[in-house]
Amino acid sequence: MKGVVQIAKFFGIPVQVHWTFLLIFVWVLAKGLGEAWDWETMAWMMGFVLAIFGCVVLHEFGHALTARRYGVATRDIILSPIGGVARLDRLPENPVHEFMVAVAGPMVNVFIGLLLSAQPLLASEASRSKFYNFFMSLAYPNSNIFSVGLSPWDYFLFGLIFLNGILAVFNMVPAFPMDGGRVLRALLSIRLGRLKATRIATYVGQVLAVGLVAFGVWQFSIITAVIGIFVFVMAANEYKMVRFDGILSKHAVADIMRPQYTPLYTDQPLSAAFDLMQHGTERHFLVFDEWHNLTGTLGERRLVKLAKDKKLDPSSTPLSSVIRPFPDALLPTDPLDEAYGKVYWKGRGILPVFHQGKLVGVVDENGLSGLLKVKR
Repeated sequence: MKGVVQIAKFFGIPVQVHWTFLLIFVWVLAKGLGEAWDWETMAWMMGFVLAIFGCVVLHEFGHALTARRYGVATRDIILSPIGGVARLDRLPENPVHEFMVAVAGPMVNVFIGLLLSAQPLLASEASRSKFYNFFMSLAYPNSNIFSVGLSPWDYFLFGLIFLNGILAVFNMVPAFPMDGGRVLRALLSIRLGRLKATRIATYVGQVLAVGLVAFGVWQFSIITAVIGIFVFVMAANEYKMVRFDGILSKHAVADIMRPQYTPLYTDQPLSAAFDLMQHGTERHFLVFDEWHNLTGTLGERRLVKLAKDKKLDPSSTPLSSVIRPFPDALLPTDPLDEAYGKVYWKGRGILPVFHQGKLVGVVDENGLSGLLKVKR
């Protein structure tokens, strides 16, 4: 995804932040200056925002690590102002596994809320009274009675507990891309199959989305209306993705494998790949060493990125310094839905196909997109 920066890596899964994430801090700063907050209050609010997104990261790792348990890898976790997303390589095949992956995230928030609640509830009577007063102040925001005696730390801790509860409940709304939509789809898939279950879950999500938009217009809430539009679009995209998976699963790699391809070699300059891409029909290439051993791949997206790098001299830069390492290989009998994930989601652009230890062809983005166009 464009506009993201990796900030950490846990359990082998990159954690990335989209540049728009910084807008949250700009908003906090603008709100603080507008309401004449002192710098201590501003610091508490900045820290609170970071803590909330820390909980979001843990939520997404709940999905990712549960998916790993069922053999599904996670490409990365991306944070944005509207939350986080764990991008899985594929959907779990078993509906029960999908259900477990979907509920794992909200259950992490429930656990965090219960863990943090232990401190105020078990500390003392005064602490329990403050805990009660905080939630009463949320129920009666126009009253100052319940906010008496609450310190900045109380607001920080109790606010985290409250918002983890909100995250758990909100994510269980039965609408894509929330976890509740995936839970609904998983339960329906047990009897109806994934495609039909996704269609029903999509309709449910879109009805809820229309309701959100209508409520946002009625209440003059732009944010609510935008969320409704986002949910509507994401629900439709989820159905399209599952339809594509259904199409691909009916075909094998051999159906679109291309036996002829133009090899490149590690000692050739980068300009040789540019020439082939500009003047030929191929956009993705396998790269071999001088003994014709497959060494890596070079896809169109990688080449376009390299072409924009002004520091590189294409005529003197060897391909050995810019190729991706030796990729996963395919068999002619492999289902295309697995190939799709490896070619597109891992950004390869092209993968070799082996049969009985011999390289017999390639599958690339052009072949996959051509099949999808025909089937549409």
